[in-house]
Amino acid sequence: MNAMTWAKTLAAIGSVLLIGCIVWMAREIPPPVTSIGCRESLKVELADQTQKDRDNAGNLRIVGVSPKSVTLGSRLCVVVAGVAAAATEAQKPGVNPPPSVAVNLFLNEEVTKLSAKAAPVPGPQMLTYQFGEHTDASSDEGKFWRGLLAGKTVNGVMSLSVGVSTTQSSAPTALAPENIELVVYKTKVLAVGGLAMLILLVAFVVFAANSTVLRDTPDFGPNGPTGTYSLGRTQMALWLVLSVAGFIFLWLTLGFYLHVITTAVLVLLGINGATGLAAIVIDQPKPAAPAAQGVQAAAAPPARTSMGFIEDLICDAEGAKLQRLQMVIWTCVLAVIFVWNVVGNFVFADFDTNLLLLMGIASSTYLGFKMQEK
Repeated sequence: MNAMTWAKTLAAIGSVLLIGCIVWMAREIPPPVTSIGCRESLKVELADQTQKDRDNAGNLRIVGVSPKSVTLGSRLCVVVAGVAAAATEAQKPGVNPPPSVAVNLFLNEEVTKLSAKAAPVPGPQMLTYQFGEHTDASSDEGKFWRGLLAGKTVNGVMSLSVGVSTTQSSAPTALAPENIELVVYKTKVLAVGGLAMLILLVAFVVFAANSTVLRDTPDFGPNGPTGTYSLGRTQMALWLVLSVAGFIFLWLTLGFYLHVITTAVLVLLGINGATGLAAIVIDQPKPAAPAAQGVQAAAAPPARTSMGFIEDLICDAEGAKLQRLQMVIWTCVLAVIFVWNVVGNFVFADFDTNLLLLMGIASSTYLGFKMQEK
């Protein structure tokens, strides 16, 4: 089996695994939480009278929550008591009943935009909060969940304290006796997705090594392509892989697929694309000047032969060059920051203007020296 056949086989295996990961993720969605199911699981809490005096005094408390494990898009049921103090006298005929009370939900003592209407009574009652599925990464809800989860998940699971308040305070009035678990992703599913992306990456590496997709010239020898690897094209390929993998990760974990790619990443992709295009134009052979009568035209310099992937990126015909090394180092630094933010903070890195200017300067310097390499 030749190398290109291996590349095609690996690409097919990686694609099947990635599709399987998406299907598996869809099937791992737990059954919907219903009000009937919540009342059944919280029937003891709904009948709780152990702190009747405190409830009659209007001291808000959480008696229980269900389910103990939730996901984004699911529903959380909370039994509260002491929403209002017990009435001191019977309601007079013709008097309107007191209005319902808004009970705000807190997660890890951070206020959410979720609120439920409660009856103004002291006894236990059940409230439901719908987390909802948020597809827009730039929405207020999307920003809240990203901020809540950033850097705090362990094996895809985060422990959450549940609190409530009937006021517009920044801290909960009452906390649940036990924490709940928020399942962001299943490690097994993520492992399959990671394996799929790794196999696809290996397939691309094998394909690139045996084709001219990342090379300066389309020259072939007896054993395959001989042209040098292009720094500009390699940079384009790197950011293509990172942006696609990051997008799929955020889509499968938090459900984001709108406004995921930040303006800074778009600018960076534009810089890389312009650099790769300019490098291709510079590498085009110049037309030979017509020879004077009786004078033999000068032969074009022979095309460079690849010395190896790393050597081709940091060296020209004369050896290692600082402008190429600068380009490689800063590209690697930004790539690490990008991966760290996607995996740890569930967001595409929003590089500041100075970092983007730095990459633009590094790219311009590389292209300026590359013109002299001709």
